Amino acid sequence: MENITKINCPNCGEMVNVNEILYHQLEDKLKKKYQEQLSGEKKKYENDLELLNQARMQFDAEKKMVSEQIEEGVRLQLKAEKEILEKKIRSRVEEEETEKFRTLQAELNEKSSKLKEFNQAMAEIERLKREKDEIRDSINAENERALTIRLNDEKEKIRRAEKDNFELTKREYEKKLADQMKLVEEMRRKSEQGSVQLQGEVQELAIEEWLKDNYPLDTISEIKKGSNGGDCVQTVNTYTRQNCGMIYYESKRTKAFSGDWIGKFKADMRAKGISVGILVTQTMPKDMERMGLKEGIWICSFE
Repeated sequence: MENITKINCPNCGEMVNVNEILYHQLEDKLKKKYQEQLSGEKKKYENDLELLNQARMQFDAEKKMVSEQIEEGVRLQLKAEKEILEKKIRSRVEEEETEKFRTLQAELNEKSSKLKEFNQAMAEIERLKREKDEIRDSINAENERALTIRLNDEKEKIRRAEKDNFELTKREYEKKLADQMKLVEEMRRKSEQGSVQLQGEVQELAIEEWLKDNYPLDTISEIKKGSNGGDCVQTVNTYTRQNCGMIYYESKRTKAFSGDWIGKFKADMRAKGISVGILVTQTMPKDMERMGLKEGIWICSFE
């Protein structure tokens, strides 16, 4: 076998290993092929990512504009509702306790001047809550419940009014966001699919190369891509006998081990008349910590 795989160099006369030269040529060809494919996919992904970032920036700008409009509308509505609520509170407190009303009126006037400095809706709402807490001790429990109900009703009116005004705009941006998320998911799925397929093919080639290096007498036959079954078949040979038996190999490089693999693997072995099967997997079954026999199939990692 050594004489067959080596020849004399016609120039220098030294022995040259033909298999080694062919192996390096094939290795360089495969590396160049997969690097070109990976570069193309990476460029496509970067272009799609740039379009997505531009769409997201546009969406953020439109969202900010709508948010400012909502805040301004809420601020004006709250200001009007606050003035109405102040009048009702002053009237109710005056009827129950005149002296307390005067004290609360002075304090309310002082706080009203401070409320004019707040521009955002959340600040206005918090101000109304503090005013409600400060006058709670001056009214009875029934009036407090009525005031709470009225405040909630007013808030609900404001919410419904703003919802009616901006419902169509909200739905438009939700549709845009859903379309962008669908595009991102499709891009991620294509990227993962290409990455997983490439990783699987790399491990298949590594298995075939390892078998050829460690069992030079044996015949390692690759199963063509797209064909049913595993990845390669090892036909065992000796110096005195050919085809002593065959070993069936299948490569799996996924994050989880599926119990359905074993049944399908055994069915493929029966169809090809092979009695020994080896499943090389990146993730071992949950009940196996290391290489072993499971349901008649040898299971191991690439290492």
